[in-house]
Amino acid sequence: MSERRFRRPAMLDPEEAEEIVGDADPAGDAEVAHTSAWALLGVPGEDFDEEHVARLRETVRAQGVDIVAALWDKSPAFTLPGALWRLYLLWQWNQINPDIVAARFAEGIEVLQKQDRPVPEPLDQTMRAVGGVLAGYATEDDLAPVLTSAATAMRVMATGITYGPEWILEDRHQLAHPVTRRPQALLETASELEQSASLAVTGTLD
Repeated sequence: MSERRFRRPAMLDPEEAEEIVGDADPAGDAEVAHTSAWALLGVPGEDFDEEHVARLRETVRAQGVDIVAALWDKSPAFTLPGALWRLYLLWQWNQINPDIVAARFAEGIEVLQKQDRPVPEPLDQTMRAVGGVLAGYATEDDLAPVLTSAATAMRVMATGITYGPEWILEDRHQLAHPVTRRPQALLETASELEQSASLAVTGTLD
């Protein structure tokens, strides 16, 4: 995509840019979810200009993506905030349970090797790319490859014989969510990320 898209008017007023942080319950507002998602990729809207986009990205880099991630958790899968929410869940899982994530990925790689199937890029490379998106270092043009890489990593983990395609196994886990607790959650989420990547390539992920 050679041109940056200018977003439609957002509900978030420029003066409220910093008030995203700490909003008690922003997730129900789809427009705010979209505004924050596009801002993280550096794309402004008519009521959310480049100065405020830059301020939001700086805040995320200083304080972490958690301050805006709650905006996305109810977003449909095939939207930008929905895709970012799925990347966030994967990234957070690796932050919270790195040994489990690494073991499940390694087990999946072992299965692929035994079947003489192609082995994807290392997990840490994928996680660095995902972290870059969530820290506001990526652009709209960078998104599709990261979504695809994340989906591939999840498919690898889903091939492991110990847990298979299940994701979060405990209801009390801090990442327990309808996305992570559904049947075959890793495969379902991988499929959603792949479809979102296809939409991103054509400029239709909104």
